[in-house]
Amino acid sequence: MHRIYGIIPLLLIISQLTNAKEPECGQFKEEQVLKQDDYAIPTEHQWLARITYVNGSKVENTGCLGALISKRNVLAPAHCFVRHNGQAEAYGVQLGVWNKSRNAYEVSCESDGYCVLPPQEIKLAEIAIHPEYDALTLKNSLAVLTLLRDAKFTPNVMPICMPPPDLAEKSLVSQIFMLAGLRTNKELKHKTWVNTISRSLCQNSAKSLVTSKNTVCGYQEQSETYYPGAALVGIQVRNDVPQNYYLVGLLHDWTRVDNRVLSSFLNIQPYMNFIRLNSDSLIVRS
Repeated sequence: MHRIYGIIPLLLIISQLTNAKEPECGQFKEEQVLKQDDYAIPTEHQWLARITYVNGSKVENTGCLGALISKRNVLAPAHCFVRHNGQAEAYGVQLGVWNKSRNAYEVSCESDGYCVLPPQEIKLAEIAIHPEYDALTLKNSLAVLTLLRDAKFTPNVMPICMPPPDLAEKSLVSQIFMLAGLRTNKELKHKTWVNTISRSLCQNSAKSLVTSKNTVCGYQEQSETYYPGAALVGIQVRNDVPQNYYLVGLLHDWTRVDNRVLSSFLNIQPYMNFIRLNSDSLIVRS
């Protein structure tokens, strides 16, 4: 029997969103986190956004991802917008993508039993590139995208929570976070743990990965490679109970070191003023 994701459960989700004391973001289910399979199920990491661009009459993929942070905004690497001189109307996002090779306009049903609604395809109204972005070094490679219309929150589409206030005082070194996105060489959405290391060790291992003091490096538990812009997330805990995911960074680059994948991320905490200035309705769990 196929499990339908994004159709029948939608009424339940709408009810939860309406009655919840806090806005919904960063949905976390502990049993899903513990399950490390060949893919992440459709209702995990629902903030994944696939960046697209128009090529003539065709919609094509940029090879970049982003993270949905509100109904109208997505964070993505700035260097994903080199085509068309960064003109917003030439770009769009697909939300709710699970299988990157499936037709974007049809329900896709897989042999493992999941049926998934077509992605929400939304054009961009604006691209705000960080004012100190350097196209040569990729320093400060961050863009806030404004969608032409609101994203519809469903079991497959939900924003990630923004970093909690106390994160600014904590080191991101020697921590364990989770990375999820679309893989470069496989079809389905996937996730893996990331063990972060110091910038000095990262530089000694792969100097090109460290573009600034805002770079976070880490070794992935699984040797999967993801498209740039995949979200690195942490788990917020209250009274020893896991509550939700929050955004830590966006995947910048990766390389292989001793048969392991070493990845670098842009830590978004130092860019929160820029993000707030160019977006609205962000959700922060204190």
